[in-house]
Amino acid sequence: MNFLAWSLAIGIPPLLLGAAMLAMPGKAAGWIKSFGDNKVFAWILVPIGWFWTAHELDVIGIDVFDKFLKAFPGELWILAVVLIPLTIAWMPKHLAMRGLSAVLMLYPAAFFQCARLVESDWRLVAVSWTYWCIVLGMYSMFYPWRTQKAIEWIVSAPWRMKTVGAVHVAAGIAVVIASFLV
Repeated sequence: MNFLAWSLAIGIPPLLLGAAMLAMPGKAAGWIKSFGDNKVFAWILVPIGWFWTAHELDVIGIDVFDKFLKAFPGELWILAVVLIPLTIAWMPKHLAMRGLSAVLMLYPAAFFQCARLVESDWRLVAVSWTYWCIVLGMYSMFYPWRTQKAIEWIVSAPWRMKTVGAVHVAAGIAVVIASFLV
């Protein structure tokens, strides 16, 4: 994907989420609170996370990984196929949150490859948002219960819900507009 496509892909979701938080806070609060344990999203995001991880390990070219994870052809992909049902079976709590966290940590590898080719300083808007997503992804992967508690705290007060919604809208608009200014 090119920089514009990536920027739209990472700018539109927070824009839509923030708009939902502002326009229909009650429905958005219920959906956001239940997202972490949503089985449908978990069953979609976990395979995406494992297959994307296998892809990154396949192309990254680190000798230590290659030595153990490429002992025979297709080993990484076989591991991904095996780990998907094991993850779903053994880690059901906050599984959708962990799946989303994996995507937040993995997409920057592909995004940064095209972002570094852009010479405009406007690319830093999307790059800055991406670093925030990386940090959020790492924290949510290792502490999904704390992320869930933070979500519950945010949605428990209308002013916090509106504030976070406004921040998401502003970030989404900034990333989308900057992607066209590059």
